[in-house]
Amino acid sequence: MDSRRTKMVGELIRRNSLAALLFWRPDELVMMLGYFPLWGVSVLLYPADGEPVLFVPALEPEDILPKGITVKKYPWGALDGNDPWEVLYSVAKEELFRRGLADGVVSFTRSIGGSAPCRMSAEQPPLPADLVLRLERVCAGGWKDTGAELSQLYDEKTPTDIVALEKTHKIAALAVEVFYREVGRGHTEAMLGALIESAVQETNGRGDVGFAKAWPMLQSGLNAADAGRFNRSTGKLIVPGDLVVLEMGVCVDGYWADITRTAVVGQATHSQQHMYEAVAGAQEAAFRLLRPGAAMREVDNAARSFIADAGFGSCFPHALGHQTGFRYHDPGDVLSPYSTGILREGMVVTVEPGVYSKELGSGLRIEDNVLITPGGYRILSAYPRDLKGGNQVYGK
Repeated sequence: MDSRRTKMVGELIRRNSLAALLFWRPDELVMMLGYFPLWGVSVLLYPADGEPVLFVPALEPEDILPKGITVKKYPWGALDGNDPWEVLYSVAKEELFRRGLADGVVSFTRSIGGSAPCRMSAEQPPLPADLVLRLERVCAGGWKDTGAELSQLYDEKTPTDIVALEKTHKIAALAVEVFYREVGRGHTEAMLGALIESAVQETNGRGDVGFAKAWPMLQSGLNAADAGRFNRSTGKLIVPGDLVVLEMGVCVDGYWADITRTAVVGQATHSQQHMYEAVAGAQEAAFRLLRPGAAMREVDNAARSFIADAGFGSCFPHALGHQTGFRYHDPGDVLSPYSTGILREGMVVTVEPGVYSKELGSGLRIEDNVLITPGGYRILSAYPRDLKGGNQVYGK
């Protein structure tokens, strides 16, 4: 486990006089162990005293289990009539009893919604309806709410996390390259999305990539005017004159990138170029303010004012950005007009201004992921962002 995060968790436990923390959501396990579960039913017991223990289902693949931590398996998939969850609750209680912590208080994130998917992301894991209530009872003292502090663990990406995020963004670069190369070749939105997804999937098993998946959504022409409200691909044919918006989540071994690019098929019209310059200029205005201590609302205001001055004030309906890295959308403060948040070193935020208009017949957004550094910021997604995909070098 990362020493920096170990220190943060230890301080959280001491401040709240906890017997233990439980981490069970896939993004929490990635954050704590760099372990991206397959089944999504693993539980990390992080006690106040002694080493943590990871409980995993018996069917979890051996090759994805984390090193340097005690791993205990509980029955899963056995046709013996036993309830695997009863076994899990029992062994967790036994572990706490053995350490003299059974009479204490436990804390964990209670919300089942909002988590990143596990590797088997075609469906949610089969969690029991009373999961939260049963976990609350593993300690005699019950459950204590430390939700705000647990959420803050997501804010700081450690050096270990940053290395993993750099790998994710290198693979996302391959998807962006395919987008720009294929956008004008007569595909439908759905077909272009399939080509982009294929480029990411093909990296599975290469080098140290164990899991890579993208969720590319394409909107072209008039469809792109809705890109500020929702993202989806349709069977619409992409034709000359279209602006094409790619919104894409990419997950590599549990770490996420959230990227948007817009391309034009053929030559941009005057109004399309004006839209692009408004959005690109707004993003640059926001970049100039990124540093530890900056107010999130001021960063949003810089971008929003630039777009308004360009004549598109009513065409930017969403927040400027959010935190990302352990999830497509990490919890925590966002870059919005109403935010009270402050940027801190180690945060990874999206900066994604956009302009969308039914009257203009299209929409345009640029989104990059930015690491807040001691002296300012570093763009993790430093690949082309102009309408033709030129002027910069793709990630390698």
